[in-house]
Amino acid sequence: MELVVLLMGLAVAVWFVAVIRYHDILTGTALFLVATSVFPPLYVSVKLVGISATVDRVWLIALLAQFAYDLWNRRSRLRNLTASDVWLFLFLAWLSLSALMTPIGREIPGQPPTLAHLINGYLIPAFLFCLIRHTNLQNRNVWPAITVVLLFGIYLSVTAIFEITKQWSFVFPSFIGDPKLGIHFGRARGPMLQSIQLGMCLNLCLIALWVFPVWLYSHQRWAWMLAFTLTPLFLAAIFTTYTRSIWMGAAAIIVILLATMLQGKIRTVVLGSILVFGIVGGLLIGPSLVAFKREYSEAETLESTRMRGAFAYVSWKMFQDSPITGFGFNQFQVNSKMYLDDRTTSIRLESIRGYVHHNSYLSLLVDLGLIGATLYTIAAVSLIRNSWIVWIHPMSSPMARSSSVFTFCVVVVHAIQMAFHEVTFSSIENTILMMALGMSQVYRDELIAMTERTDTSRQSESNQPETGLRPARTVEAFGA
Repeated sequence: MELVVLLMGLAVAVWFVAVIRYHDILTGTALFLVATSVFPPLYVSVKLVGISATVDRVWLIALLAQFAYDLWNRRSRLRNLTASDVWLFLFLAWLSLSALMTPIGREIPGQPPTLAHLINGYLIPAFLFCLIRHTNLQNRNVWPAITVVLLFGIYLSVTAIFEITKQWSFVFPSFIGDPKLGIHFGRARGPMLQSIQLGMCLNLCLIALWVFPVWLYSHQRWAWMLAFTLTPLFLAAIFTTYTRSIWMGAAAIIVILLATMLQGKIRTVVLGSILVFGIVGGLLIGPSLVAFKREYSEAETLESTRMRGAFAYVSWKMFQDSPITGFGFNQFQVNSKMYLDDRTTSIRLESIRGYVHHNSYLSLLVDLGLIGATLYTIAAVSLIRNSWIVWIHPMSSPMARSSSVFTFCVVVVHAIQMAFHEVTFSSIENTILMMALGMSQVYRDELIAMTERTDTSRQSESNQPETGLRPARTVEAFGA
């Protein structure tokens, strides 16, 4: 047995060294998203020295080793801090302080532990952002990551279709078919066992498909063939999630892509038509979207919609009682119980008893107060501004501009989900967001550095003394 373990350890070590040498941080982040989605603790988990080792946690160690190797070989470099980094650090510091000041075990049964919530929802995505933030992004680094994302999307889409048609023998991993695990059984929920996380990953794949292959190679037939093959598959899988916020995210992606890819009058006509049809469609089918059958009946779907008002009312009352510092990270469920007996409103507050918060914005306000919500807002605006700088700058490369559109789409999809769900109980949602924001940050830093070098070069040329001599002709001047 010891010999088998030794041989397996040697094999893992060999593969580990090979991966570190030949792959990059961005691709590694995409692979982490696959690992944490497809191979959760339900699939494989090994106890090592009292610590549960899962595929995604082991992969984080590999990414850290990857980053150290890249620094040694100058494939990555430590960049100077920017305002975005500072605001993100201040938010994470306040968040961590709030979590650490909360007594251990102060959660209701079934709620994620506060420390695990902090690490999975915020610290791991921030760690991945820092790694991407200091890497050197070249085109050859981006395409392997996009390939991983598209293959991931194909797997998720096929799995979702098999799942919704109950072809359980073709579904991998098999625990997806267990109704006792996770939530949303009856919708497509994938290996995440939750339709929102599945839908966010599918939207990510849809964005990557159009923003990179189609955007950059719009004159290539293969790019359009890929788009027309995979787009129906991705959209069909998104539909099977039966989640309205995910559908809204897909619609927002289409609008952003049309707004950035079209130009002139045709863009005005297309976007105007979408606006008109959207208003008319909302009036006609809006009521049917409020209550429709999914894993439960129409009445229960309607009740889910009405619960949003209860969450908003209770959150406002809690905010009034502790507006500055909040009640503490991950403490909404614990402290909201005393507000559910309020009889001064006709809203049925009891309907949310035992539920986690379903609005990330209100959750931040209640848990972290004005201080935490303000720091989060400033950090988010500062990070998104990096993408806008890349988008409007005339010296941006096509890949950099594609990355900025990628970030716009991801941010909008994420913002929509935050309005209807708590998106920080796993590392999936914020990893998607931080992956996009990290790419934009790198391109923004490189753009600023390139602009400064250009300005310095022009200044040095302007300081050269006039010699009265004619410039020497070069080979290029003769068209050679």
